[in-house]
Amino acid sequence: MPKGVYIVMLGAALALVYTCKTPRKTETTVPEQQPTVSAPIEKTSPGKPEIPVYIPPPKDSVTELSINLVGDLMCHLPQTNNARLKSGDYGFSPSFAYVKPYLQDADLTIGNLETTFAGSGQPYAGYPAFNSPDAYCKAIRDAGFDFLVTANNHSMDTREAGLLRTIQVIKEQGLGYAGTYLNQRDHDSMRILNLKGIRLAILNYTYGTNGSYPSSDHKYMLNVIDSAGVTAAVKSATGKGADMVLVFYHMGVENVVEPTQSQKDAVRFALQAGAALVIGAHPHMVGPTKVMYSEQRKDSVFIAYSLGNFLSNQYWRYTDAGVILKLIVQKNHTKQHTSYKASSFIPTWVYRGDGGKKMHVIFPAEWYADTSRLPSYLNAGHRQKMEEAFHDTKQVITKYNPYISLGAVK
Repeated sequence: MPKGVYIVMLGAALALVYTCKTPRKTETTVPEQQPTVSAPIEKTSPGKPEIPVYIPPPKDSVTELSINLVGDLMCHLPQTNNARLKSGDYGFSPSFAYVKPYLQDADLTIGNLETTFAGSGQPYAGYPAFNSPDAYCKAIRDAGFDFLVTANNHSMDTREAGLLRTIQVIKEQGLGYAGTYLNQRDHDSMRILNLKGIRLAILNYTYGTNGSYPSSDHKYMLNVIDSAGVTAAVKSATGKGADMVLVFYHMGVENVVEPTQSQKDAVRFALQAGAALVIGAHPHMVGPTKVMYSEQRKDSVFIAYSLGNFLSNQYWRYTDAGVILKLIVQKNHTKQHTSYKASSFIPTWVYRGDGGKKMHVIFPAEWYADTSRLPSYLNAGHRQKMEEAFHDTKQVITKYNPYISLGAVK
């Protein structure tokens, strides 16, 4: 079960602090830093010099935080139809059954929610204006997600009322969120998660919302990419005590793997402001990753231009492929320094319910090589697509990043 995320509001000007506790993802107590001890002086007999006895400095106290990130959690109408139960309810949990162990294998799991939960008062729908059953959010929670970024080009698909109800549904499932907000105070309250003594700030922005925006007096509802705003927010998060800032963008060109100049520019001004992790979504295809040196942080930083689709009904090459990206962050509590440490990835592939089972299901793509793991409803054509997804994702994600490793499959 994913952990509940409790938010303590300290006022519009203060940070929100999330504390996550579950038997699956436990929070450890950080050893207190030893106080500075003056070297005691050994008294000697009169006439002899005093001999100082030096006490060695305390050993470094280090903790590591693991973060799983995935791309677009979409819900096209065929997904909703396939998830409908005989009772009339909806059950989306089978979609995540084969990747659930991987999603839960981290201290924090973040996904990009690209649909709305406007309720059954209006028809459930997919593209171009998404409205999905609340059960989809429950399945996301049960799969192991802890936090959702919600600013994307479909945030306003069911207008302001749908945006607000989507947040309420997310909150009811005990999930954290950033990118869309209930009110001005909610918007101004920084999302800073305290995990293992590491304070991670999460910021989320979209390039736009397909032309439908909140009213002029409700601009707080949605974060739109603006270089000055992002820069100010990153610096504000650091000023409020964040050890590390993660900026999650929704931008780029759909169905294009290589990052555009606007994506590169957005990454640049986030890093110049002091962000350490910059993640992207929107192109519906997995994009390249990079490890760079940040002059601002005097340390390495990590960039993923697009995490692609994680669950959708899109079926052409690259759009049926996704990834579970794992980042390791390390904090030296003695030296009060937090760094990006390492990364790995697990390619995924989506079966669209076009065979013996009428359900959309995510698989670790590497399973193509071990048919004993695969259910019987996957035929040779499905396995071929799974293999293609594995190699495509591996080639793209490592193109500019020889440091990232292929994660082990269970």
